[in-house]
Amino acid sequence: MTRLLWCLAATSLVVFAVLAYLSVFRLVAEGQMIFDSRMAGYSVEAGRMYLQALTSEQTVLYLGPFRVLDTVLPILLALTMALFTWHHAAGVSVPLRLMAALSPCVYLLLDLRENVFVALLLETGPQVSAGAILQASAYTVGKFISLMLALLLCVWAWRLVSVQRPDDGAAR
Repeated sequence: MTRLLWCLAATSLVVFAVLAYLSVFRLVAEGQMIFDSRMAGYSVEAGRMYLQALTSEQTVLYLGPFRVLDTVLPILLALTMALFTWHHAAGVSVPLRLMAALSPCVYLLLDLRENVFVALLLETGPQVSAGAILQASAYTVGKFISLMLALLLCVWAWRLVSVQRPDDGAAR
């Protein structure tokens, strides 16, 4: 389990690094960050401004290689967090352990759904409906909230649960 966890974590890190490079050095348009990186979401106006600022090459990159990697990363990351939580929460009752380990699935679903809506924005262009922009933005915010909660559960499993022995509950 530990080796698999390290492989998943390392692969996630490499894919994240490539996405970060593309986000910062290839997909920033007129100083505006990509949709996927805006933790607080974006307004209709900001969404349209970004879509107008994108070149056709940037749009092809965003919809092509970037989107593929942005589909792979949440799967890898969710698997990594789920296995990490399951492994480190061994001293907890199975139902609680299972709920905690499955929490990254919420992040995964929201991130994949965000990708669908961002693709719709990119394919439609600046004339996309306001509702589509706001929906994509809501998925972006939800993705980050659920990711933070899943990461908190990883920390919980690692620091609070795994330092206790299941037999006596005493800290190591």
